[in-house]
Amino acid sequence: MKKKRAIIAAVAAVAVLGIGGTIAYNQDRMVFDNIFNLGDDVIEYTEHFESPSNWQPCQEVAKDVIATNKNETPRYVRMKIDKYWRTSNTTTPASDHATTDLPLTWTDSGDVEHEYAIINMQNTNDWIYRDGWYYYKNAINKNVSTNSLLESVTLNCDANFASQVTYSADGKTGQTVLSDYSGATFHVYVTVQTSTERYLND
Repeated sequence: MKKKRAIIAAVAAVAVLGIGGTIAYNQDRMVFDNIFNLGDDVIEYTEHFESPSNWQPCQEVAKDVIATNKNETPRYVRMKIDKYWRTSNTTTPASDHATTDLPLTWTDSGDVEHEYAIINMQNTNDWIYRDGWYYYKNAINKNVSTNSLLESVTLNCDANFASQVTYSADGKTGQTVLSDYSGATFHVYVTVQTSTERYLND
């Protein structure tokens, strides 16, 4: 009979301790706010380009763009090139890098199309062109750079930017008609994107 009471008392004691412990835990709390910083994703972009003030036909201007990975893990790179002309009285928004105010090409008498400004590629072997983007074939590891896709831009030697003079019927008076490209500027806009995941699966 005594043994049975001892067991009951022990169970009761455990129950009391359990209740008491729960109350104490709810009253006394400690919150640990642990922050894990990933750090910045660091890609260096290097461009070599000096804008000409009086660009002339046949003149070649150097331009290249290189991406360098400064992260511990590899990165994949792709580039997009937009080109367009802007006039002094343009109404095209400055953020619009796809719309050109003037034609990019002209067609000669033999129906051959020519570009007013020619973008010269330096290295296309390491890039894959698809859907308007150039994808670098290999991932670049830490402190490794891409090869430059661009080399230079040349104003076409055969492009005619000269203003014309029109004369009256008697040939005594003349009027200068400026070329549409007079005072215009040519733009090459390069977009560079990087990713930790491969852009192309094949």
